[in-house]
Amino acid sequence: MKKIIIVCLLLLISFEIVEKVPAHSIKSIKDSLAVFENQELSLKQAIELAHLSALKWDKNAQLLQAVNIDLDKAEKSIGENGKRKYWNIDFGVPETNKIFLVTIHEGKISQANDVTGKGDSPYPKEAFIKMEDINYDSSQLLKKALKSGDIHPGKDWAKGYNFMLRKDTETNIPIMLVIGWNIDQTKMKAAGFNVTTGEYIPPQN
Repeated sequence: MKKIIIVCLLLLISFEIVEKVPAHSIKSIKDSLAVFENQELSLKQAIELAHLSALKWDKNAQLLQAVNIDLDKAEKSIGENGKRKYWNIDFGVPETNKIFLVTIHEGKISQANDVTGKGDSPYPKEAFIKMEDINYDSSQLLKKALKSGDIHPGKDWAKGYNFMLRKDTETNIPIMLVIGWNIDQTKMKAAGFNVTTGEYIPPQN
């Protein structure tokens, strides 16, 4: 899990950096867009907002990872409800190097681009997360994280509580990380959870 945390920290400051759904699911997503607009979003809401755009890019697009972006102005309440204003959601096509980045600002998609690199290696199917496997959202898992560990909101960098979803290909578990700091703001701390079962995943030594 340490490797995943390191990747997450890089993604938090990165600006550049599914399965086919039935018609009734696409309609449900469309109906939700007006509700999301100008709001903070939970991790799952951000993914749902970005998903339709990814399917327009490629009907075989699947979720690769999601992470909030550290663009908020410093204030006490950032992420305390499990929601953030700014997100990067990555989709790809299994067994290809195709990748599509959706950036969300304040409840709206601000950018949606194919960011495939010519020299990139193909993404294995094991790296992708099925939408139906996301049973727990950031709002729920933040509450669990605050009970399970001494995690406090960041003040200056990686502000508030931060959230990331990524597949651990070694264990085949989709993991959501809730990231904060120790009470002295000298060391970042993270709590990992199986996003399908809600189970806490202890840090690996």
